[in-house]
Amino acid sequence: MNNTETRRAVDIAARAGTLLLRSGSDITRVEDTIKHIMRSFGVKKYDIFTITNGIFLSASSDEAPDGSCDYTRICEVPKNSSDLYKVDLVNTLSRDIEAGKCDMDEAEKRLDDMERSKPYYKPVLSLAAAAVASGAFSWLFGGSPVDAALAAVIGFSYYYLFILLDKTKLSKLLTNAICGCILALMTVGFVKLIPGVNMDKVIIGAIMPLIPGVSFVNSVRDIAAGDYISGAIRMIDAVVVASGIAVGVGATIAVFSGFGVI
Repeated sequence: MNNTETRRAVDIAARAGTLLLRSGSDITRVEDTIKHIMRSFGVKKYDIFTITNGIFLSASSDEAPDGSCDYTRICEVPKNSSDLYKVDLVNTLSRDIEAGKCDMDEAEKRLDDMERSKPYYKPVLSLAAAAVASGAFSWLFGGSPVDAALAAVIGFSYYYLFILLDKTKLSKLLTNAICGCILALMTVGFVKLIPGVNMDKVIIGAIMPLIPGVSFVNSVRDIAAGDYISGAIRMIDAVVVASGIAVGVGATIAVFSGFGVI
């Protein structure tokens, strides 16, 4: 491959890896996808280093002398979230490239479409899922039908705020603390208005959509695969999110308890 082709292959692989990382994929999948794309486009000499918020990729063309680096890409991924639809799109693109069904021009066009596309799941569907999950977990943990219904209402309500805050530059700690506070406030309000409501069952159900399950599972997968730095970063991210939830809910309950409201 000449220099131009090598640079295009590196750019395509880096963009695909960035999309995967931004969509919540684990490090092993990101690096494997980049390797498949590089090899499929004929790049033989390359090096990849990936962590949770960045990709470092370099490659040499056939024209470059041995030991010299022809092209390097550094991609920063400061914030990521779960978008399994985009993960599937990038995986499909990688398989098509490896099968010879997609050249560089087509790959660049498909990546452009992915980067411009909006989330596959509309906000109203996310809100409905939050409501169903909240109610179901409240019921699962021993709540009454009333507890489950209230948890669903609270889950729907505060998750709308979560979607709005997630679009801002607020930290995950502050975002989850605010949502935890709103969740606890609504629960206390329902407890005072409706007799017989189990506050703990409502809170434990409504809080579930905020739990950082994907970050925690990916951290375990990264550590198991030997990516200790990325695994530790994801684990810290999960702890930060959980701490924000705990601070928001715990502080609100403590304030109301201190004033004798509950």
